[in-house]
Amino acid sequence: MRFAEKFWIALTLMLLMSAPAIHLLAQEDAIRTGTGIGVDRIRLAVSSMRAGGDVSALMRTFDETLWNDLDFAGFFDLASKSFYPLSLPSRPAELKLEEWSGPPVSAHMVVLGNAVTMGEQVLIEAYLVDPRNATQPVVLGKRYAEEPTERAVRQAAHRFANEIVFRLGGGVPGVAESKVVFVRRTNPRVKEIWIMDYDGSNQEQITHLDTLCLTPAISVDGTQVAFTTYKNDNPEIMIYSLLTRKQLPFSNRRGLNTTPTWSPDGSQMAITSSVTGDPEIYIVDLQGKNFKRLTVARGVDISPSWNPKTGTHITFVSDRGGSPKIYMMDNDGANVTPLVTEGVQALDPAWSPNGRLIAFTLYKDGEYNINIMDVATRNIVQLTRNNGKNEHPSWSPDNRHIVFTSNRTGMSQIWTMIADGSKQRQLTTRGDNTEPAWSSR
Repeated sequence: MRFAEKFWIALTLMLLMSAPAIHLLAQEDAIRTGTGIGVDRIRLAVSSMRAGGDVSALMRTFDETLWNDLDFAGFFDLASKSFYPLSLPSRPAELKLEEWSGPPVSAHMVVLGNAVTMGEQVLIEAYLVDPRNATQPVVLGKRYAEEPTERAVRQAAHRFANEIVFRLGGGVPGVAESKVVFVRRTNPRVKEIWIMDYDGSNQEQITHLDTLCLTPAISVDGTQVAFTTYKNDNPEIMIYSLLTRKQLPFSNRRGLNTTPTWSPDGSQMAITSSVTGDPEIYIVDLQGKNFKRLTVARGVDISPSWNPKTGTHITFVSDRGGSPKIYMMDNDGANVTPLVTEGVQALDPAWSPNGRLIAFTLYKDGEYNINIMDVATRNIVQLTRNNGKNEHPSWSPDNRHIVFTSNRTGMSQIWTMIADGSKQRQLTTRGDNTEPAWSSR
């Protein structure tokens, strides 16, 4: 196969990757355990924060953000507010335990609090209370002094949600303060890198290169994003600082340079390069130097994904067998083995933070859907179905959620879901948005 043909195959893989899955009920318990969401659900009552008139609008933002964060955590059953007593408490001492622990609320835990203006700040007191414990009901109490802005109050709600998730979710940090980078098409010839909060709020443009920017990946410490750009009329890797919003030095080789992924310690990247004429997987340092070739096979090897837990394995996509499928190898290129051989195409491999699962896109029966596989058992569970083209999965840092691209609304948008396929939510609504990548913290 000539290089030009391989070049366009690589671009097709890069731009068109997608897939659905197969609900294999006998395998769901293993998958749920692997994602950390197979735990007993905690019934939570989330009372509105009591606030004075001057901050009441801001606290409605706090209440809405906190509710959405807790609802999406994956292991809470939020009691309907229609069940709550008419008199809502603002402090633990005001909580009538039996009204909240008994029917119809039947809460295991109650969230409550208050807010007042103090100088040029809004002071928020937020509590998590166990209504079944009469002697020591307060489980968690936090105070936040914030600027009286919607963004500041929203971040306070995210922080409190993370505190609750950490306390009740087995010590696993929440994701409410994490970020998602993605690609937004601004015109037919231009795509730029954007960033947003995990829930779709505060969307901001990162690059202004006026060209195609693709395949973003956030560094382990969350301060940099690596991506593919056509700024020099050739697919090359660029690294941007998310702190300064400026380009960092990186040396590209001739030919195709694309699909960067960070090593677990953040000191290296695995990339695709066609420097030898055939797209292969390489490891490079953060300046693009110290090239180490990992794959040696005819065909296109692309889209490496590094096991973030162990660092010992890398998955990638290869058409060496005739059609794009997912393979796994040691981080030195040894022991290459087929991993996902189902369907017409298997694409977009993404390791879960615990190193047990991969999410991927499977093209099968005329549909692209998101699936996850238990790497040890090879069990596969389909997460999306009958909802357009679903592709480009990326894991949340808590191992409980997946962000992905779907065109189910007519245009490609960013969606998120619990890692069992439930609570699918649309994050973007404006423009054409693809290739999300979730930060690791």
